[in-house]
Amino acid sequence: MKKLISLVSGVVLAASLTACSSSQSSSGKADDKITVWTQAAADHPEGKMFADRVKSYNEKHPDGPKVEIKNITRAGAGSGYIDKLNAAITANDVPDIFTLDGPDVAAYVESGVIAPLDDYMSQGFKDGFTKAIVEQGTVGGKFYAMGYSDSGVAIMYNEDMIKALPADVQAMVPGPDKDWTWDQFVALARKVDDFAQTTKDPAFKNYEISTSLLLTDISAGAYELGTYYFTPLLWGNGTNIVDKDGVTVDGVLNGKKSVEALTKFGQLFAGKPLANAAESEKTFYTGKSALAVAGFWYVNEIKSNYPNLKFRTLRYPKMDASQTGLYTPSGSWTFVRSAKNKDEKRVKKVVEVMEWLNNDEASKEYYEKNGSIPTRINSVSAINTNTDNPYYNEAWKVLKYQVENTNKARPVSPGYPYLSETFAKDVILKIAQNKASDSATIQKYADEAAKKIDAEFKKYKK
Repeated sequence: MKKLISLVSGVVLAASLTACSSSQSSSGKADDKITVWTQAAADHPEGKMFADRVKSYNEKHPDGPKVEIKNITRAGAGSGYIDKLNAAITANDVPDIFTLDGPDVAAYVESGVIAPLDDYMSQGFKDGFTKAIVEQGTVGGKFYAMGYSDSGVAIMYNEDMIKALPADVQAMVPGPDKDWTWDQFVALARKVDDFAQTTKDPAFKNYEISTSLLLTDISAGAYELGTYYFTPLLWGNGTNIVDKDGVTVDGVLNGKKSVEALTKFGQLFAGKPLANAAESEKTFYTGKSALAVAGFWYVNEIKSNYPNLKFRTLRYPKMDASQTGLYTPSGSWTFVRSAKNKDEKRVKKVVEVMEWLNNDEASKEYYEKNGSIPTRINSVSAINTNTDNPYYNEAWKVLKYQVENTNKARPVSPGYPYLSETFAKDVILKIAQNKASDSATIQKYADEAAKKIDAEFKKYKK
């Protein structure tokens, strides 16, 4: 993320390099190949699925430009890959097609590194993506990024631990096809913790904390997780972390509705804390917590590495029972095209390759090979909810429902990396570390964060 901030701050250099380039494609010297860069390692299932997809394109289009793929392993939040991409931008040697994390797209649009796709896509192709993916890839009314995978967050619980609770507490758990609220979630977490203090039930032998939030990722520098997991609290209260213009934060992040939502989050830390900013590693997986705010990746990790864990899955809580519309977190990595290509014929070929990498067939393949949530409306049905593992089936039914009905893209902002880092570190993590549950303290954190972000965002305001 920090490397991307450096890229955006160097926008003049990047944009001028792009503008003054007489690209290879314009001179006709490199028309025999189209280059694709991805952040996935060549030996990773994600890297292999891209390689397979490129191979099939070349086989079906023997007379067109050959597509060559380069897999660059990313480190941490993607820094290794971003380092090389930034170096390529500086050297005016940007690949024709490359991957970006969805929320970062606007920063590259602002810098002039990537170009829109609208005029070159097949008729109706954009409409084949889910609403959240179209939203994620759209900047200033133009479509720049084809998401090749989506994501999701739900609530998971340890079935053995919940079954050990008194009947009246068990009755507080909704069905996997029912909506519930954040207040209900916190109330359940409190009842679990109360029970854990006195029980001798073996299901609670490893118990440490009621709810796992994975906030240790924020402390370790993976700031995006905090924003990804908890911005929906603000969405559900009719607000956001940044205004629709993508650059105004004061009065939004620290507005009344935002503080109300964040105070709901703070209830997990009121009195005896129900969550911990420094929880043990693999807290939920190892029976140290009964509940978890869980990313979709939990499903396959539990299936592969913790097969004896009986886990159940519930929908992400609403802020209010009457809430309708999009409110669950989503989004992931995308394919974009370099703005250096000016030749119309070549651009059409580049976008044709992008469509091949992101069509219905590809979306299904990516789910089957890597567990990537499909981004194509016609491919969501590929999610298999009829396996011999009922826990796996339930989890995917919940996630599938959210993909089709409630998933929303994270905010579009040219300064998103700084926005995300500051919100996660200076608001979400501070609330947890300081066990802040009162609105006055949370208002203070939000005001301080908004002030920092607005100062940084002055450069984006025309």
